[in-house]
Amino acid sequence: MRKLAFLIIMILALPVFTPAPQLLAQTQDRDRTASGSFYSGIGFGSPVDNFSPFSMGMGLSGVSNYSGTVVSTSNPAHLALISFSQGNVTAILNQYDISDVSRTSKNAFFGLQNFQIAFPILRNELGFSFSFAPSYRADFSRREQGRFSPVGGVTTGNIDYVLDTIGSGGINKFEASIGYRLTNYIALGYGFGANIMSLNTEVRPIFSDAQFRTTPFTSSVAGNSLSHRFGMHAFKSGLFSSNDQIALSATVTLPFTIEAERSVSAFRNINNQRTRIELNENMPDRDGNIKLPLEFNSGLTYNLNRFVNVSAELMIQKWNDAEYSFNVAQQEYFKDRVRTGLGLQYHPYRADGTLGLFSNFKYSAGATYDTGHLAINGLDIETIFLNAGIGIMSDRSASSIDLSFHYGIRGTESSNLVKENIWGFKISLNMAEIMFLRQRFQ
Repeated sequence: MRKLAFLIIMILALPVFTPAPQLLAQTQDRDRTASGSFYSGIGFGSPVDNFSPFSMGMGLSGVSNYSGTVVSTSNPAHLALISFSQGNVTAILNQYDISDVSRTSKNAFFGLQNFQIAFPILRNELGFSFSFAPSYRADFSRREQGRFSPVGGVTTGNIDYVLDTIGSGGINKFEASIGYRLTNYIALGYGFGANIMSLNTEVRPIFSDAQFRTTPFTSSVAGNSLSHRFGMHAFKSGLFSSNDQIALSATVTLPFTIEAERSVSAFRNINNQRTRIELNENMPDRDGNIKLPLEFNSGLTYNLNRFVNVSAELMIQKWNDAEYSFNVAQQEYFKDRVRTGLGLQYHPYRADGTLGLFSNFKYSAGATYDTGHLAINGLDIETIFLNAGIGIMSDRSASSIDLSFHYGIRGTESSNLVKENIWGFKISLNMAEIMFLRQRFQ
């Protein structure tokens, strides 16, 4: 029993003593389904960018891109402008083609991106919404190889090891938001979030010394905390022509800390019964803190007319101030993140009269560059995305379906790291109030 406990403690401490190239060792050469980005296995997961269904075809959050018929979580200030109840649900499918200097692998992820319902309290003046969305996601599988020197006289010499690790979970946020129209051209918003963390990691070790039992174990980190988000949306029409409009918007998410608990458990045969035992029940590292970074997101949207609009965004996350006390070595990889993007939309369906089949949709395109929140071996884990989307408009209501496609490149094969080619697809069902009303005339 004491040897097993020592084994688990050593495995948990390996990242502290292992150089970065071995910590981020080769990807597995066998496929695993239901897993995502390799880099989401560092820290408490990768940040999830939740986009407005209206602007996800541009690859932008939509912080400054307001739509009267599609509600979003991008900016709580937009709720001040809604005039009828709305809702949406969005799902995502990603495929990751992963490679390093010697191996390749494929991962796939499918899941719910977000859910939201919104109601006007005072039309075009005061609105409320409730939403659910993941904030950080850890879905990965990896194989690590290395060597460590045991302490405490358990054995002599160096021990070679192989660890197969499968991780899932992350941090999900439930948010209640409200927006208030301060003036004809300025709206303010506030979001109160409840953040729930559930991070599960299954480790299957193999050691070169028979004294170390090959015993799979599970590490679970759980906790919760509250968060606060503020938004502003300002707009002005008739700037250069009678049909144009410009909008400048920003949101700020304050940093917050989750006081979490880590449970390490394994199954052993006790009295011929398979029994789950806690391996760190009285350990000082059972409790820890996860500090989430400050986020500032801003956007500028210019509507040339009712058919064409252009948007640009800048987001900054202060990852230098983030904490992950359960693994200080991985915390050292955190760095400030900057994400920029530019997108264009065309809305031919707004034209009077029938112009043909292809005029019944909304078209979007855009590109983004992300410095990433990790720097490993002196290299930023950067991501470049190309995006395109199409909106299918209902001819009987304000409801719609938005589809978007994206292709991105993340990371590098240099310095024993991992490169990911990401192919993805999102679909959002946007429901407007009139959808729930019975039609008087068929």
